[in-house]
Amino acid sequence: MQTKYFPVATALIIIVNAVIFVIGILSGEQTQIIQNYGFIPNHIFNAYDYGDNNNAQENPLTSLQQYPELQSPASSSSLSDSITRLFSSMFIHAGIAHIAFNLFALAYLGGYAERAIGAPRYVLIYFSSGIVAALFHGAIASYILNNGNVVLIGASGAISGVFGIAAVAGNTRAYYWLVLQIVFAVIGSISALPIAFTAHVGGFIAGVLTTKVLVRLEQSKRKSRYFLQP
Repeated sequence: MQTKYFPVATALIIIVNAVIFVIGILSGEQTQIIQNYGFIPNHIFNAYDYGDNNNAQENPLTSLQQYPELQSPASSSSLSDSITRLFSSMFIHAGIAHIAFNLFALAYLGGYAERAIGAPRYVLIYFSSGIVAALFHGAIASYILNNGNVVLIGASGAISGVFGIAAVAGNTRAYYWLVLQIVFAVIGSISALPIAFTAHVGGFIAGVLTTKVLVRLEQSKRKSRYFLQP
């Protein structure tokens, strides 16, 4: 009898996200947490902020203004801080609707994806997709949309990578997610929607490519073992 697999990694990621959100709400410091641990694209992609600080935009999702300290050159400490924020921003959410949607999406496909590729690879792809998603969005926000001062938070970039795993594993409906995010990204760039759809696109692509690379490496290892047997 085959043992039913429990997606431990998915469950732990959901729990950690939920606990961090509850701590922020109960402490009354959620805005401060977002400000301290959210990812700010211009900290990496622009040494200077060429915009006028008097025209700082407010992110409707987080009610945070663009950061005035970006008027000065980026220091090495701000770069190291931004690298930390690439990770920490994946665990920060702006509100109940934000975290509820993300964790529902993760619960919906996370177990399937984790069973398909195994927990270690799943965790690797999850976090690498989240990082690529933030950088992909950050480059577009800083160099094209000129809103790289707006904080980026949420697990949806990493979760998009999970959708990418599912797509490679055989759930072709997961590709609909990519199509929707591309459409919304175009609409969002015109109407200034406060959702980082470009991060979703980057995360999904990263998930697909990383999964294919890891699967190909595993197949190569198996072939090598086969040929080395006496």
